[in-house]
Amino acid sequence: MFNDAIVYDRYGPPAAVLTLKRLPLAPLAGGRVRVRMRFAPVNPSDLIPVTGAYRHRTRLPAVAGYEGLGEVVARAIRQPAGRGPAGAAPARGGTWQRFIDLDETWLVPVPPAVDDLLAARGYINPLTAMLMLKRWPVAGKHLVLTAASSSCASLLGQWALAMGARSVSGIIRSPQHRARLEQAGIYPILDTDRALMEKVSQHSDLVFDAVGGELANTLLSCCPGRRP
Repeated sequence: MFNDAIVYDRYGPPAAVLTLKRLPLAPLAGGRVRVRMRFAPVNPSDLIPVTGAYRHRTRLPAVAGYEGLGEVVARAIRQPAGRGPAGAAPARGGTWQRFIDLDETWLVPVPPAVDDLLAARGYINPLTAMLMLKRWPVAGKHLVLTAASSSCASLLGQWALAMGARSVSGIIRSPQHRARLEQAGIYPILDTDRALMEKVSQHSDLVFDAVGGELANTLLSCCPGRRP
């Protein structure tokens, strides 16, 4: 039996080093479960290790991917198989393959009422957003988000409002995201509207930035209490 996997055996640009390979499927080791992957999203955190940024903790060759949804199809111990996510993969990752073998403690059961595609994205972005909100409390504050249409920023904005933020403004590149942000209670700002970005930033208490570069410098230069 074979396993299809997206593998990299050297570091570099993902488009140049990621390769689809058919590999022999090894016998299931004791204490492990085998998951047949159904969905695995693509996040920046999946691609950054491929470039070699975390080579101190990555051994090559490696299978990419850090989260996803799959079904348990085999166990090394006699328990019933069933639906469940590979939602927290081991340190080496590996969800971008048809089958993944891992310790059962890395699995998070998914209730039937939860949509498959939602469950497949239920690890990286939600935990990242929640961690930031716990580290920087938002109650009573005005927030600005960059890359506001992204999954992480969307969660962060909605949860911030639920936690008592006075306002959340989100910077976007395309007007097609405007209605979705407005529906979530986030005030959309196009990144081409520099005057509005500066005006909103002047009254902000916190900026959660996922872009960097010129946009981040612009926001930082306008924030109250900025350092010279």
